[in-house]
Amino acid sequence: MTRTPICDFVREYIKTGAVRAHMPAHKGAGPIGAEPLDITEIAGADELYRAEGIIRESEENAARLFGTGRTLYSTEGSSLAIRAMLYLALLNAKSEARAAHRPKARRYTVLAARNAHKTLASACALLDLDIEWLLPNGGDLLACRVGARQLDEALTRAGAEGKPPVAVYLTSPDYLGNEQNIRELALACHWHGVPLAVDNAHGAYLRFLKPNLHPIALGADICCDSAHKTLPCLTGAAYLHISKFAPSLFKENAERALALFASTSPSYLILQSLDAANAYLETEFPEKLAAFAEKLAALKQRLIAAGFETVGNEELKLTLAAKRCGYTGRALAGYLRENG
Repeated sequence: MTRTPICDFVREYIKTGAVRAHMPAHKGAGPIGAEPLDITEIAGADELYRAEGIIRESEENAARLFGTGRTLYSTEGSSLAIRAMLYLALLNAKSEARAAHRPKARRYTVLAARNAHKTLASACALLDLDIEWLLPNGGDLLACRVGARQLDEALTRAGAEGKPPVAVYLTSPDYLGNEQNIRELALACHWHGVPLAVDNAHGAYLRFLKPNLHPIALGADICCDSAHKTLPCLTGAAYLHISKFAPSLFKENAERALALFASTSPSYLILQSLDAANAYLETEFPEKLAAFAEKLAALKQRLIAAGFETVGNEELKLTLAAKRCGYTGRALAGYLRENG
């Protein structure tokens, strides 16, 4: 059974009844009810992004569960992890250029599918990275399916121009429930020696399906997962996952990358939810997930039989093409809200 060192520490601290001569100012009492569990980086509580104790142990538990070379926690969602991913990719590109005695690039670029979350754009602005967009063959920017041949051609062009991107950046699953062919796209990236970074914010649960469909298992070098989106965690809980086969620089600099953009006051409520999730994910979750995925697949079939059209191939998301069913999206959403 996986230990929950962060949760255990906080519970033991509460039992001591120690005077809380430290932040937060509520001192462990207040109207919400969660205040006793809300602590800061006191002695024994470890330090996020310089983890050596209970947080490091918990992160190592998560890495084992997800099958990664390193997993780090974010208490500021996947947005923080995306900034860290891009920083690491840029750092790696500069390191490789120095090692190969190549002249310093005037501009660095990331090759990204056009349906990326706005955090990609803000992170590139912060890092002074240019974005070269990968556009879908069919013109659907919301889905933005990228083919392996299309990616290979884009990387070949970039290499011929002497401007290889620091990384290829994909969003999968996307916001409608479409999944990219990560396995084929990862092969294309690695053929060209370019890391693959995946915004997997909506797909943390993919690791616990059979077969394992998590981006890291399919060949991505680095990815972010929002634990609060598809796992039983508090809002803001997320992971930065690094593959066992990723450039060693990623693992060596991951904490520094997160700390560069993160608050110095991480939420221990969120850390406890990530810690507690490890034990749950190891025991009950895969079986419950499989049963729910089966029910959702049956619901989709019933909706299709009733004349609705579903979108995407993601196992845990139901997306309806409302207009084709005689509704606007807002009208259908309003109807659903009105009926609970």
